[in-house]
Amino acid sequence: MYKTANTIRMLQILYSGGVVKKRDLAQELETNERNIREYKKELIMAGYDILEHKGRNGGLQLDSASIIPAARLNREQTDAFLEARDLVHTHSSFASMKEFDQAVEKLFSSVVPSPEEDDAILYLSRRRRDPRQTSTLHMEVCRRGIREKKRLKLLYRRRDGRMQEYLVEPYQVFYSQEAYYLFADKVEQGKTAGRNWRYFRFSPTRLQSVTLTEERFVPFTDVSLEQNLAEYGFVKTPNTKYQVRVRKEAEHLFRESDWGDDLRAVSQDEEWIRYTFHRDEKEGLFNQLLEFGPTVILESPADQQQEFKDRISALMEAYGS
Repeated sequence: MYKTANTIRMLQILYSGGVVKKRDLAQELETNERNIREYKKELIMAGYDILEHKGRNGGLQLDSASIIPAARLNREQTDAFLEARDLVHTHSSFASMKEFDQAVEKLFSSVVPSPEEDDAILYLSRRRRDPRQTSTLHMEVCRRGIREKKRLKLLYRRRDGRMQEYLVEPYQVFYSQEAYYLFADKVEQGKTAGRNWRYFRFSPTRLQSVTLTEERFVPFTDVSLEQNLAEYGFVKTPNTKYQVRVRKEAEHLFRESDWGDDLRAVSQDEEWIRYTFHRDEKEGLFNQLLEFGPTVILESPADQQQEFKDRISALMEAYGS
């Protein structure tokens, strides 16, 4: 959330016009200059053109040509467009997927809510944020609810297309068949939970919002997740314990990302901090490691460390490095 808030604040500063030095941005945002590059990257992904001027009087500037008259979509139109995007992503043979995603992001960068809508913050979140990042934030809220034994309020699209609010007691976030799900006990309004098990998919189209309430609950201790999964045809991917070492200067960025369950710092030296965590899929982890580059190093398990090294070697060979 800290990174997202600072990115929005930086956009507001640049929107006021003119060239702003990176040093001044860092002071205003109470962060270091290295993070300004990350915030700039987020804004570019959201569809804004950020100009960088070199030299003594250089800095960053929001390109006025990228501030275009905003299209207006109501909630139903916005949800329909997002559902269409989700449908396109089910066709892996679509050759122009990357260009399609870029076009969608540019469109939603220019969309504003209709005048009758009063949830501008919700629209900003839905437009600007990468769908994968949105699902990651939802998972973080769900995992917090599980740790603190607090009920969650979900706004979720049912299979018939209708939006519905749910009050649930969360039990576990799990990965199955290339998607994440929340396993939870649905609570009827004004009643206690009664083993009314439900599965909610983390998808930008299906799961619209997750809110942590202050209502605490006492979880059932005899719940078999595996048995419930089997009844609904899920195959849960088993958790793997990972260990990574993180450069100290990158630790704050590392902790802002979702690495899995039970994240713990286990040791440190002058330059590195070692962390362990549990995770039930490796493809997302490998992508995160590539994004962090040499600041986060995978140490174990040995077989996946070797597989990751082999992938890097294959990439270097493919690009002639």
